[in-house]
Amino acid sequence: MDSTQLARRHRLDPARLLDADAVVSTEQHRALLLDALQLSGNGGLGLQLGIQRSLATLDQLGYLMMSSRTLREASHAGLRYQNYPGRFSGRSLVTSFSEIEGQGCYQVQVRDDLGPLRLLAVEDVLGSIVASCRWVLGRPLPVTRLRCDFPAPPHAEQYRTVFACPIQFDAPATQLFFDAAILDQPLPHASPQSAALYASLCERRSIELSRGDVAARVSQLIVEHIAEPPDLAAAANALHCSPRTLSRKLLAQGWQYQQLVDQVREIHARRALSDPNQSITRIAQQLGYADNSGFFRAFKKWTGLSPSAFRERLFG
Repeated sequence: MDSTQLARRHRLDPARLLDADAVVSTEQHRALLLDALQLSGNGGLGLQLGIQRSLATLDQLGYLMMSSRTLREASHAGLRYQNYPGRFSGRSLVTSFSEIEGQGCYQVQVRDDLGPLRLLAVEDVLGSIVASCRWVLGRPLPVTRLRCDFPAPPHAEQYRTVFACPIQFDAPATQLFFDAAILDQPLPHASPQSAALYASLCERRSIELSRGDVAARVSQLIVEHIAEPPDLAAAANALHCSPRTLSRKLLAQGWQYQQLVDQVREIHARRALSDPNQSITRIAQQLGYADNSGFFRAFKKWTGLSPSAFRERLFG
């Protein structure tokens, strides 16, 4: 493919892209990816983008993860600043982490705004997790199984090469599992001083990025108080604006306040239901529901399944 021609078609100056302050609009970014998909005829382009990405493309976040003491710390750092490196990550795609019965689990939750780029974006994130962990660990992540909430694509054989584990398509959630024994082993490039430096740089950059990303800031407020999320007025007060202004800014990003509350709760619920040791009653309580019936109604609205049916599909 002629990258110069592609860049010209989408009004991108290759020389300008070397400038760290250069801005590529969302429209340009999505149009470029759609064009690349069509011209290449490669349905697995997202997976290849993810696994071939250098840690350097994550910039300071990549070096923070690499200098962390353990993979557990690196994972928390990577997910805390997941909106740092990309267009989709932390916005249209939200990745979370949990530990379930001796297995680490990265879960990818997808918004409905990706359209024909959904598969590419999800594969890119899954491939990036594998590639980033390989850089951080100095060896491959010991993946044990992969669940994907979409049908097997025509290039499904590539998954077996990349992930080298049992794969379930048409699952109720997208989850990458690995042996949790590796989580607390010392990393080969651990450096507390470097980690502290890069953490401060990532925090500063994250604040700069989130100034225009009101939805991300509100989501963080909800995560911190998931059992009793602030109402619109309280969230607006925390962000030093009026409820009307906050609603208008969220709407400009395609959100209503209750949608954000529901997304945060759904991500938590899906992750918690993946742990067979957690009762549905306990999960409902964690999310602030006074009884199971309210949680059942909400979860069915989010997923089309009851919590018990969702769990049966996961483990059935």
